[in-house]
Amino acid sequence: MSALTQALISGQVENSKPLNLLVASNQAVDLIDSAKKSELKKEMQNIQNLVNTAYSYKAVEFPSECNLIKLSSKHNLLIGANSTKGSIDIVNLSDQSKNIEVEIANILISCIRMNKNQDKIYLGDYNGNIFVYDFPSLNPESVKKINLGLDKVIFDVFDDKIYAASFSSNTVLVIDNNLQDYKIIGYSFLTNYVRVSNDGKYVAVSDYSNVFVYSRELMCVQMAYEVKFFENGEEVGASELKKCEIEFFKTMQKICISHDNLIDIWNLDDGNLECTKKLDSNSDITSLKLSDDDRYLIAVGYDHSINIWDLYSYIESQIFINHPIKDLDKDPRVNYEKVYYDLEIDEDRNLIYTHSLGSKYSFQWKGVFLDKAMFPNSTFGKAGQCCVTCKPKNEIIVTVLKEGKFLVWDIETLNFVKEVKIPKGELLSLTFAETIESNLLIGSENIIYEYQINDYSYIRDIRNDSVGLIYCIKANSQYIVSGGSNKSIVVQNTQGLIIKEITFHNSEITAMKLSTNYIITGDTEGVIGIHVLNTWALHASLGLKGSPIKSIELLKNNDTIITIGEDGKCIFWSIYDKIDIKTLELKEYELCVNDCYLSNDERRFYLSEKNGFLLIYNLPSFKNLATLPYYNSNQRFTMDSSEKYLLVSNDSGLFRTKGAVSVDHPLILDENINVPKVRRFLNGGRRGDLSNQNSWVIAPYMVNSLHYYADENDKINLKAAMLKGAYYIKSSLGTPLDIALAKGNTEAAGAIISKLKERVNENKYALETLSDCLCELNNRGYKGLDELYNECLIKSPESLPETCAQSINLPIIHYELTMKVDPTKYIGSEKVDKGKRITFLISTIRMNVEIGSQESLDFLESLLNCSNTEIFKTQFIQTILYEKWKNVRIIMYLNSLLFVFYLISLSLFIITRDPLYLIIALVWNILTFIYEVIQMGINFIKYWKDFWNYIDMSRAGLFYVYFCLEITKPSTTSIKSENTQTEIFDTQDIYTWILVLVTILSWIRGITLFSLSSSTRYMVSLLGEVLKDIISFAVVVFYSILSFALIKMAFPTSEFVDKPLPTIGTSIIDAYFEAIGGGDGESTGLTCFLVIVNSVFNVIIMMNLLISILGTTYSRVNDNAEVEDLKELTEMIIEAERFYINKRGEKRKTIMQICEEYTPPETFGHDTIGIKLKSMRGEVESIQSAHEEVYNTCINNFEELIQLHANTQAKIENNIKDIVKEIKKNQDEMRKELIQTINNQITDALVTDGDAFLCPNDHILNYSNNENINCIFCNKLPTSKKIPFCKICYFAFCQDCEVCLKLKSEVRTSLKCNENHVFYYYPNLNEYLEYLKMETNQTCRFCNEVIKQEAHGCVLCRYFACINCINSFKTSENNKDESLKCLNSHILTWKQRELYKENFKIKCSDCNNIRIGAGFFICSDCSYYLCLSCVSKCIAENNKLTNNLNQDDAEGPANEGNTIKKDVESKVESHPPES
Repeated sequence: MSALTQALISGQVENSKPLNLLVASNQAVDLIDSAKKSELKKEMQNIQNLVNTAYSYKAVEFPSECNLIKLSSKHNLLIGANSTKGSIDIVNLSDQSKNIEVEIANILISCIRMNKNQDKIYLGDYNGNIFVYDFPSLNPESVKKINLGLDKVIFDVFDDKIYAASFSSNTVLVIDNNLQDYKIIGYSFLTNYVRVSNDGKYVAVSDYSNVFVYSRELMCVQMAYEVKFFENGEEVGASELKKCEIEFFKTMQKICISHDNLIDIWNLDDGNLECTKKLDSNSDITSLKLSDDDRYLIAVGYDHSINIWDLYSYIESQIFINHPIKDLDKDPRVNYEKVYYDLEIDEDRNLIYTHSLGSKYSFQWKGVFLDKAMFPNSTFGKAGQCCVTCKPKNEIIVTVLKEGKFLVWDIETLNFVKEVKIPKGELLSLTFAETIESNLLIGSENIIYEYQINDYSYIRDIRNDSVGLIYCIKANSQYIVSGGSNKSIVVQNTQGLIIKEITFHNSEITAMKLSTNYIITGDTEGVIGIHVLNTWALHASLGLKGSPIKSIELLKNNDTIITIGEDGKCIFWSIYDKIDIKTLELKEYELCVNDCYLSNDERRFYLSEKNGFLLIYNLPSFKNLATLPYYNSNQRFTMDSSEKYLLVSNDSGLFRTKGAVSVDHPLILDENINVPKVRRFLNGGRRGDLSNQNSWVIAPYMVNSLHYYADENDKINLKAAMLKGAYYIKSSLGTPLDIALAKGNTEAAGAIISKLKERVNENKYALETLSDCLCELNNRGYKGLDELYNECLIKSPESLPETCAQSINLPIIHYELTMKVDPTKYIGSEKVDKGKRITFLISTIRMNVEIGSQESLDFLESLLNCSNTEIFKTQFIQTILYEKWKNVRIIMYLNSLLFVFYLISLSLFIITRDPLYLIIALVWNILTFIYEVIQMGINFIKYWKDFWNYIDMSRAGLFYVYFCLEITKPSTTSIKSENTQTEIFDTQDIYTWILVLVTILSWIRGITLFSLSSSTRYMVSLLGEVLKDIISFAVVVFYSILSFALIKMAFPTSEFVDKPLPTIGTSIIDAYFEAIGGGDGESTGLTCFLVIVNSVFNVIIMMNLLISILGTTYSRVNDNAEVEDLKELTEMIIEAERFYINKRGEKRKTIMQICEEYTPPETFGHDTIGIKLKSMRGEVESIQSAHEEVYNTCINNFEELIQLHANTQAKIENNIKDIVKEIKKNQDEMRKELIQTINNQITDALVTDGDAFLCPNDHILNYSNNENINCIFCNKLPTSKKIPFCKICYFAFCQDCEVCLKLKSEVRTSLKCNENHVFYYYPNLNEYLEYLKMETNQTCRFCNEVIKQEAHGCVLCRYFACINCINSFKTSENNKDESLKCLNSHILTWKQRELYKENFKIKCSDCNNIRIGAGFFICSDCSYYLCLSCVSKCIAENNKLTNNLNQDDAEGPANEGNTIKKDVESKVESHPPES
């Protein structure tokens, strides 16, 4: 018998987790009702406390105040740089009693870094020293040290090389592995950060105004980023609290640069800005990090706000926000002021650490990573693995296919337990025998090995030559069932003897499950076979050929199974009914499923796919609530017995994860997790911004905002949340509707109902969860219940036939387990072009309407109790009732027929007084009495709540008394009066009165026979209503008659002179007959007057009142004739269904399918439309008034802003005028000083040698006294008394660098570097760079060739050009008459510094090579770029052509010029311009 996904939709067993209310959803309301309402509040408070604990910070205390922190996730240690002395504090996060302090230097530590393996720690101080220690030993004997100056040093580490920025020399250095030598790779002033890319190709340096990215391959700056800081919308200069953080991506050529509260992400390959991320607050970013896979970007601001972005997601905003909450986290350790925070992340433990400058405390936060505790020695190939848990020992077992062994770890301690190798062959599958898991069974090729789980000792092997490679194996207390490559199912007893070999599948068996009665198997073709245990007969063959079955899950009802195909198709099947119930295509990540798991409470479903993603779904909705990325192949997973951990095994290792499954570690599931908002919500802040309060779910409880709104009867916020798409899901506390009903929150329940029915159009399964609450909803009679039932029938979304044969009687109703309609069951397989037009309807709610089931009876009784009688007018309810009546009416017809025979027999007896008819009546009476006794036995209490049952039992009992008296005929006894000797009592009168009562009761009971016909059924209801309404009228009439009788008795007249005075009884009777017009006409005087008044009052007035009352009653009943008719029908259905005692426990929930004649859409009349328009007009007017109020407020605000803007603009204009005047004044003074200085330099330069003696800024140098200023090139102190000196730039030069300053005319060039410095000539560049401690083998900026010897360039900017490119430039300058032109004959012009500002990386249009920071001959109109290397080739070819043409006397000079022009144009044509 199918429970129709009962465990998914209604029945769930009680969970053993700490929550008291983890119960079946169909029991949720009853349990919460029986418990105190405070108990529900207690459970919600428990969830709130767990979330607060999980997502609020945990303070980690250092021995002393620290400035910087560094995390060693490998050793679980947190290192802090002491803020008062040159030492580091190391906190052991596993055991803080093992914290230590290590002295490093005599001054503060300025930088902490670790290498990739975390076995070395690098420490820099404020004296320019870098120390390298072994970690975590920190052995002082093995320390290495290098000094880079006398000031602060900042650095990063890659491949044991140190890239450092020295504050004393303003240089960026690369230091070798042994810390013996270093080379200068660039210059930086007041460096904040140094970062090296994960592949070592780039080094990034940030200061207070720029970020420079150095290419290690090209030995030049590849990217220059100008940092602009803003405050209140205005650009400001950098400060101590205005810093620029940088971070390289680990798997891509990208870089993150932060400034203010923004993070720019740049692509280093093309130099483009890809996107900008913004902190949730206006606070500046102080630190940022990237996860190892570059998926998550984490940043922290001055306000201690942690923001996380998912860079792989389409979501642009933060997916996670957390920070301390002032009103909740009242902790003196938390600094809520503006302060600098350092940031570290531990991905494997899902932890984020923040530390404020100069604080003793670091704060540990939960993040969005996977908390992956890794089991030791678990990194090996997992192809073909099996992963199971040994529940009695709480251990996990992972197999190694090819090596034929399995490994065991303890789940709680992570300790490795044992490695066991099977005697022979590959290890293909394994399982535990029996439910107590006493032995372990391992499948190999044609053999099963059995092991004892206590110590995993080998017991025996069980041969099985029929199955081949055993891919799946299951066992119970009697049998061992296996399947594999030979396509057969082999059943063996526990001794190993083959009981049965079942040949059903045509391909390899890949999945298997044992229930109490069946063997369920699936193969690689997607076919599922179900065989009966013990008889081995085929029960069902399910599924069509398709994707391989990867897993089979059996629900606790032992009827519903879930199969998962490799293609992600999830199908629910009914074993009993042999059909599919529901099919779902799981489209996430283009699933290729390799494993799945159904939780014990059957509310969550887990899937693992080939790329290492583990997906969590909520049942029965199958909403994907979370995706856990493990990013690896050959993945399998399982859970421990208490479902505290997820245990995932893949090629990277074996991992234990708590998040989303452990009740002690709740996880907020959402696309945008705003922890402070969720915490405030849970702590009572329900009002306000709902933007982040409608989609979050707290796992594993599966509680969301709707549950809290339902608990508090917050109708407004509940509607708003559902309108914005909040999930309506079953939680450990039940559904939101369960909670609202349990607490009697009618407004919340009504809001839920109204919003759920609106979701039916989008999701036909939206109402499935309501089946458990329908009885409660009916009993409470909610206003919108009829609208809900109207949505319970929808047109089938399938493509189905639209016509059928005229001979088919419609409607046809079937109850099926699935929404999928099979039209052949209704109209046959023949196609009819012309016939009845039909439509197919399906119910959106799954109900148990099985005749005689307790759920069906409860539902019918709830319909009668429902105060909203409009539900009887809905097609859904009417269809159910009519279909039930059609099936049970035979019982009522038979009972009525027996009663008719009884009435006929009784009537014949009364007429003829023939005892035979009395005996026949007795037989019918006995049969009807048995019927009543059965009804009473079925439900004794409810039986006596029906008025008609009193009539039945009284009638039957009196009939038996009369029958006994009539048959036995006891002697007649009479009693006479002592005075008059007249009979005052005779026993024969008793017999007669009994017969009269029997007759009266029988004919009264016969009224119910009219209920069997729909045409007279409502009249029975009318009779009942008349009797109810006439009671009050009868009281008034009796009062009137009594009053007239007493008045008449109070005034006796002469007519009573000769007669005795009338008694009260006779007076009342006389007054009654007078009232109905039968008074005595002989009355006179006052008596006659009273008779007339009595007649007028009672006959005219009261009778008209009676007619009015009856007319009103008739109108009311007639208006509700349909409702009353169905109510009466429902009562009869209930009476009949109670006889089906054998079906009381039926749990079969079905979908109603209807095939009916097509009915055109309902059209509304003008009156209905007018009413709707009127109501809409009222709503529009209220909205318009609210809009006007908002509009007026905005206008006032805009006027204030305009005035403020005008005032500010006036102030700015005044300030600009003052500034301009000041600048002009300063310019005049500086011009005078500059002219005087240049004149002095020209005079002094006459005594120097060479054609030019220039400083880098092209100023003429002269010799001056040595003022102990370091050389601008080599940073050394000159020793000569007279040294070259620039009085404008205040640059000094030593005697060793002086030779470079004297430029001969033959080597001088007009080219300059991008900073507009002079290009000096270096006869041997590498030799000079060695002297300067710079890296040698620099590349030419214009052709990317390595410079071996002579070159031109600027050592300050490390901008060099080879001799070939310099000559090409000079040649192109000298040949101005023969201008280079593009394809469109535009003249190419030289640009260098302008391009540097526009685009740092440009591709040559001729050779397609990228040049960085180089100059080009360009055509701006055509976006055509020609590098110097290509120019030299063009000039060489032109010269060659010129020489050839000069030798040809036949050709003139004009032709020669044209040939050259055509050649250049042909080259341009062959290489079209690129943007």
